[in-house]
This record gives sequence, C-alpha cells and structure tokens, in this order.
Amino acid sequence: MRFDAIVAGLGPAGATAARVLASAGLNVLALDKARFPRYKSCGGCVSTKIERILDFDIKSVVEDSIYGATFTYRSGRKMDIMSDRVVGYNVMRDRFDHYLVSKAKDAGVRIIEGFRVAGIKDNGGSVTVTGADGESYTGSFLVGADGASGFTGREYFKLDPKKAAVSITAEVPYDRGKRDFTGRLFIDFGSVPYGYGWIFPKERFLSVGIAGDAEKNGGRIKETFNDFASSHFALEGLKAERRLGWTVPTFYDGAGPSVKGRVLLTGDTGHLVDPFLGEGIYYAIRTAHAAADVIIERWRSGSADLAPYQAWLEKEIYPEFKAAEKLSGLVYNHQRLWYSIIEKDPEIMRRFYNVIRGEETSAEFYGWVYGKVKSKPWKLLRRWIDSRFLPA
Repeated sequence: MRFDAIVAGLGPAGATAARVLASAGLNVLALDKARFPRYKSCGGCVSTKIERILDFDIKSVVEDSIYGATFTYRSGRKMDIMSDRVVGYNVMRDRFDHYLVSKAKDAGVRIIEGFRVAGIKDNGGSVTVTGADGESYTGSFLVGADGASGFTGREYFKLDPKKAAVSITAEVPYDRGKRDFTGRLFIDFGSVPYGYGWIFPKERFLSVGIAGDAEKNGGRIKETFNDFASSHFALEGLKAERRLGWTVPTFYDGAGPSVKGRVLLTGDTGHLVDPFLGEGIYYAIRTAHAAADVIIERWRSGSADLAPYQAWLEKEIYPEFKAAEKLSGLVYNHQRLWYSIIEKDPEIMRRFYNVIRGEETSAEFYGWVYGKVKSKPWKLLRRWIDSRFLPA
C-alpha cells in the first residue's frame, strides 16, 4: 500500500505534521521507534506562543503555569523576576507527547510503534522507508521528525551531530506541599560554560537540568551537573539520582537545506532549535505545521517540489535563530556581567518574557538590548568592574 505521506518520528513535530496532513484528507503513516507513552529527556517548558499555532487546548496536560523565574548566579545572588501574565507552561513529556499522538490517531493517522528508520530511498516518484527489521513502506512524501539521533537528519541529510548543546537532566521527586514553587522556574547562570542550569517544577517532580555548548562542556558535563544539583537551594535535601544525557540539536549556519527531493526535516531532526534558550517544542510544532501545509498544497496540485518549505524557513525561522545566536554570544560569553546588568535592571528580563510569549522577536529584543548596552559604555564598564568583586 502506498501512502500519501509518511512521517518518521512521533514527537511534537511528527505528531503535529501527521495530524495536520490527515486532517486535510491525506492517507498518512507515522512511525516511531518507541511505544507511547514514553519518557523524553527535556526541561518540559512550553512557551505560551504555542497557543497561536495549535487549534486545540493543551491545559489537560499542563502541570503548572509559569509567570516568571527565580534567577541565580552559581546558585547564589537570588533574584525573583516575575510577571503578571503567563510566560509558559510546564509539562511532562510522556503525557504531553502522548496527548499529541492521540490527536493524530483521532485524525485518522495510521501509527506503527517500535519501528526504527534504518534506510530511505528516493524512487523519483515516491520515497521508501525501511526499518531495522527490513520492513518497508512507500509514500509520496516523507517528513523527517525522528529526532537529533534519528536516521533522517544524521544519515540522509548528513547534519553534523556535534553542532549541538550537551545536556544532563533528572526528574527529582518532591513534595509540592512542602516546597511551593508554583508559578516559577529556577534559572542559573555561571554554573555552565556557555549555557545555563534550570529547575522546572511539575506536580510530582522537579525537572532538573543543565545544557551548554558541546565543545566547552563535553569533558566535564557530569561534574558540572553534580555541582549544580548539590549547590542550588531549591534542591536542598533532595537527590537527583536517575540522570540522562542527551544533546540539544541547535540551529547552526552551514547545515544546508531542510529539503531533499520528496523529504523534508522538521524540529529537532533539522536542528531547528532556538540556539539561545534551547527551546525546541514550539519550533517543532511550528515547522511541522509549515511542512504539512506545503505537502498538502503539493499533493493537491500534483507537484513534488517542496522548495516553498525551505523558502519559508529562510524567511520566518532563520532570522530569529540568527538573532538568538547573537544573543547567546552576548549572554553566555559574559555571564557574570550579564547577571550584574539584569540585577540592576530586571526590566530587561521582563521584556524578554515578551519574546517567549511571541509578542516580540528575538531580533527586536537583541537590537534593543544591544543598543541599551552600547549607549552606556562607561556605566557598563563600571558594572563589569563591580561584578568582578561581587560574591560568587
């Protein structure tokens, strides 16, 4: 049987693409190596701008609504910066992803679990996907959504797995009645070279993690996590025992197009992840929508040209990521200085919350904050001098 579209992977990108395609009338097959529900290493904070691109409510799988964060520098110098409006939602990825998969099933997607993609062949007029057990399926189009370590991005598109952040996460059980962290995240600068640490409170767990540039953190990532988990006040008396390492496939220049014949890449598989925050869920769902829209139009017109998807990425997504790269350089290369600046002017972070909400672009924010820094060189220099002698 030939399918109109095959989707490899059923994370947020794959489940979304499959649902949108099937809802438009296409005969869709979705494949995933796991069996749902399954756990996925992730901080699990979804920005509120996701509501603009979903046509259904996710509140049933939201564990907490976030209004801001408690920031620290190397687990000290505590600073609360809260907002009067929601910034994001904390979710557990097993529940959240399973919910998205159920929506795809409801739309009529045929789903096969326990299928690991091991081969892709472009036949000219179709694409054949082969699994590790030799079973194969053929479709008119293929959506690559099988993750950073999946076959589609790493083998078929030859994306560089080293262009990523490295991360360790742990789900730490806690009593929410005794530690009321409702409505906030914990974000730490200074503990992770070119990165940050986090604690995201859920109903029964604290999602604890660190992530940083692979080259700067590769050799000491475990020690860095241990230092962070043992020093942060929010984790006092708790143990981060079950730890998982993973990579965050951030955007990088030189990755090449996300379209190859009848195959295209979405979300983590295409390194379509914000290089500043490491935010992947929103961009997974947004790129999946765009990919599905292009395939639907091509399917209806009888064309196989997926170039409009690449054009959309270059217009709508890449400029945001390039601005986020500049912001990363400004913040992560000068973390002590950055922290001193926001201590004196917390409104900077409140304005960044608008970026997370989707009310302002990363490019607009970067231009504003860079102009703010550049216009006050002597004051900035004074802050840098002061920051060197503030207690760490």
